[in-house]
Amino acid sequence: MIRNPFSIICVSLFTILAIACQKIPPHGLDIEPPTPVVEVVSMTTVYSCADVDSYWGQDWPTTLIVLEELVQQEVACGPEPLSSKQYAAYFSYANALETAGDLELAIENYQQAFFINSNRAEALAALSRLDALPTPTPAPCVAGSKPFPDPTPSEIPDETLFVQARGNQLFWKDEPFQIRGVNYYPRHAPWHHFLLEADVSEIEQELDLIQQAGFNTLRIFLWYDPLFTCLPESAIPNEEVFARLDHILQLARERDLKLILTLNDLPDLTFRPLYTDWARYDAQTLYIIRRYRNESAILAWDLRNEGDLDYGARTAEEAQFDQSIVLDWLAHVSQLVRENDPYHLITAGWWGDPTNTAEYVDILSFHHWSDTLSLQARIDDYVARNHKPILLEEIGYHSWQDAPQDARTALVQADLLGNATHLVEEAGLAGWMIWTAFDFVPEQGQPPVYEHFFGVWQVDLTPKPALGRLFAETQ
Repeated sequence: MIRNPFSIICVSLFTILAIACQKIPPHGLDIEPPTPVVEVVSMTTVYSCADVDSYWGQDWPTTLIVLEELVQQEVACGPEPLSSKQYAAYFSYANALETAGDLELAIENYQQAFFINSNRAEALAALSRLDALPTPTPAPCVAGSKPFPDPTPSEIPDETLFVQARGNQLFWKDEPFQIRGVNYYPRHAPWHHFLLEADVSEIEQELDLIQQAGFNTLRIFLWYDPLFTCLPESAIPNEEVFARLDHILQLARERDLKLILTLNDLPDLTFRPLYTDWARYDAQTLYIIRRYRNESAILAWDLRNEGDLDYGARTAEEAQFDQSIVLDWLAHVSQLVRENDPYHLITAGWWGDPTNTAEYVDILSFHHWSDTLSLQARIDDYVARNHKPILLEEIGYHSWQDAPQDARTALVQADLLGNATHLVEEAGLAGWMIWTAFDFVPEQGQPPVYEHFFGVWQVDLTPKPALGRLFAETQ
């Protein structure tokens, strides 16, 4: 929803890139953006992308004027969104001003960059260093909002309807159950658009295709900000958004599709950090767990998507928290979920070594974004050191032939996915989940980038060769 591509792809940045393409308040907080420090006046000059290159690094104020004009004209200058260029220009200008000693104006420009994309580390680090982070205010309450009554269903469900873990395998209705699934966003409403804008009729059409192809499990991401309104500790539900989620669960149940629901997606790691401000997220998580604890379509709660990146599992530079802080939080929220939902399994989708989560989960889940040779080595390692079910929860390869420096055909994508899932099947793991079901339609005014081409179906719902290869490997 992650959703950070560097030399390899990691889903966290899918969500970050989605946010970067629009100027939205960070973490769903109501932060009033500063007045632009570069005033855009009425101009008769018609700017082009070449002007950005001409002024870049030479004249930051004019660069920002040109970029704002191009944004208003909905011009695309290559695959990088103009909002990303604006972020870089504001940050670079702020850095130059700070070096020159103009801290007041530097802070204003750092704040402009932060408002464009609060998830990028550079502006956040600068504002933290200068003790100048903008002060958030709670989102306004929806009219008539009130604290929720306990949503826990009163009836006791039939526990045989829930997937169970025995040894290193999963079982459903006393039969072995192997996950063959997809990470899912609707093709027209990926990432942060999902819960807010998804067309339920389109979801119904897409789930039909997923079920008919032979997949048995979906993984979806729950971003708390649209699910709740104001007063985080009160966890006041936004019933319109929960109604959409209810309908999605119903559609999955009707098609015998199991669901892995990823909690704590796109959390606040800055103002009220997920790992240290437990009260905010505990209340919201409890509401979700209690509301759906009798839902047999849910296979497992995924407590956090790639939380190990937050303690530097990929690079030390990315670490925002100590590993002990993240794992202490994982232990806490795992206990919270178990105490309030005795029926569903628990996992945590880690980018790197999932054995760090073994004490707190029922299924070890890991993500893999490189070659199949290293995948085999990871499988062998985790199997040797663990006796719980192991799930390859994310693996994907794009098929964008026009990708700069990394063009790939649909046939190459098919070979890579086929080889990877074959290794999982041969190793007897609990299953695999592809990133992602469908290619995504770029947002209006934004050019396509390779993150839009990981699907095994194209946006017109035409299957790619990978779809046939996946299920040929399972025969």
